[in-house]
Amino acid sequence: MEIAPVRFSFQSPLLIWDIDGTLIEAKGTGRRALNSAFEAIYQVPEAFNELDFAGASDHDLWEQARSRYAPNATATQAPHFFREYLPRLSDELSKNPLNPLPGVVGLVAFLSQIGWPLALGTGNVRAGAYRKLSRAGLANYFPGGGFSEPGQSREAMLQLVHRTQGLGRPAIVIGDTPTDIGAAHAGGIPVIAVATGRFPEDALRRAGADAVLPHLKCRSDFIDAVLWLLQR
Repeated sequence: MEIAPVRFSFQSPLLIWDIDGTLIEAKGTGRRALNSAFEAIYQVPEAFNELDFAGASDHDLWEQARSRYAPNATATQAPHFFREYLPRLSDELSKNPLNPLPGVVGLVAFLSQIGWPLALGTGNVRAGAYRKLSRAGLANYFPGGGFSEPGQSREAMLQLVHRTQGLGRPAIVIGDTPTDIGAAHAGGIPVIAVATGRFPEDALRRAGADAVLPHLKCRSDFIDAVLWLLQR
């Protein structure tokens, strides 16, 4: 069914989305693929099992695993590591299909149809992000964004997305971890936090989220949160 255009009296915002725990339930696919790649190269099993993935970038996780278990490896080996990782991620996704979190498909489809631009702001490497989103049927809604890059902080990544894709629009980050909140605020971007990952609503409020939602099932609640942030 075609949705009639919705008109607002303000410039539509750039909505910058985290992936894991916000758009999709990752089910440990990335961790298993990272473990497999690391073991293939460095003969160390389960190197990523004790690392905290909440809000971390793939490159941050690689650096932590490298410093703990392969201290003689150098940062220049990161491209080789991620070349090993990507086919393993595809294998994991073929065995463990990802589903969008409840309400996500309807919400992003609606936002796209009313002309609100969507971008990614994720800790995944680019190719990994789109493998995950493709398996979940969401890739076409997100034409670009920011991804894990060596030496780049999440704060800098979000600022870059806003600057290059916002075209002067206000931006809002949607994420599920205190790290998402802190990185967005460091760049002066407000956050709608969703309690669809590891962190409950009260933890997200304590972390300073500008608005907190229990989930994305209710489109009107999300729109109300966006409008409230834009009109503050």
